[in-house]
Amino acid sequence: MLIAIGGMVRLGLALGLLAALAACGPQRSDAYSRGELQRPGTVETGQIVAMEDVPVDGTSTGIGRLGGGVAGGVAGSAIGSGGRGSIITAVIGAVGGAFAGDAIERGVTSGTATRFYVRRDDGSVINVVQTNEARLQVGERVMMLEGGGKLRLTRDGAAVGRQQ
Repeated sequence: MLIAIGGMVRLGLALGLLAALAACGPQRSDAYSRGELQRPGTVETGQIVAMEDVPVDGTSTGIGRLGGGVAGGVAGSAIGSGGRGSIITAVIGAVGGAFAGDAIERGVTSGTATRFYVRRDDGSVINVVQTNEARLQVGERVMMLEGGGKLRLTRDGAAVGRQQ
């Protein structure tokens, strides 16, 4: 029964680590935090004149390091032959697990976004980096929504049927 409980603990730790890492993934550009709700923002319009994919570095929040260290320590203590050997393998497992957990977190949270070059209606050009769930394309009219310290692009619904 003791072995089954230890296995359940390890499984629980592994599942908890995976859930925490999944929550750290690249954020959708159209998602808002609760703090951004009911805040005023400005809206400008323009047209996408160019776009390119850009890499997004992964984050290292410490969740991966902590989870990997705990999982490595538990696994290392299970490998050790009891007493002092068990302590040494637990420490080695914790250190190795922390390094591995940090690398996994950075890998899981990295990705690709799109840099959009937008010509505002006043003629100036800006660039905005965000994910492209809306599948915006060069030539499309967009609204630039600014608020909460962020600038987001969304398709200009008023442009439908309007001559460009």
